Amino acid sequence: MSEFSVGHGRPLLSTAQVSYKKIVPLLLVALLAGCAGRSTEDMPPVEPVPAPAPVPLPTPKAPPVQPAPVPAPPASQPTISPRFAPPPHVAAQWDNRLGVYVVPKRELYYRERVYYQKQGGEWMSSSLPDGPWEPVAAPSVPPGLRSL
Repeated sequence: MSEFSVGHGRPLLSTAQVSYKKIVPLLLVALLAGCAGRSTEDMPPVEPVPAPAPVPLPTPKAPPVQPAPVPAPPASQPTISPRFAPPPHVAAQWDNRLGVYVVPKRELYYRERVYYQKQGGEWMSSSLPDGPWEPVAAPSVPPGLRSL
């Protein structure tokens, strides 16, 4: 068995006593002790690295956008569109002059959920195109129909 001795020939440690568990911490302490004695004053100063300047991206030059010309409506078409929903029970066409829907081939008019029909010079109204019909006062008749 080999022995380690210091000074007077007396053995300090035997190889059997030396283990890695004892040597590794001693080595770490020795390494760290060498680093601890060095000061940062001996080191040259570190200059900060400037950030790179942003690179401007080229902007594509698109041709100016020209809005499409809006064609004027033909003179024969009405200039006002219907403000009211069409009748649900019959086919009808909007008449701008009268301001009501007109049911073709019948003297029947529709506006705001009410059908109108003139019978014997008096205006009648109904919620259905075939009646039942009730007399209606002139102020309740749509203005375009009052002149008929």
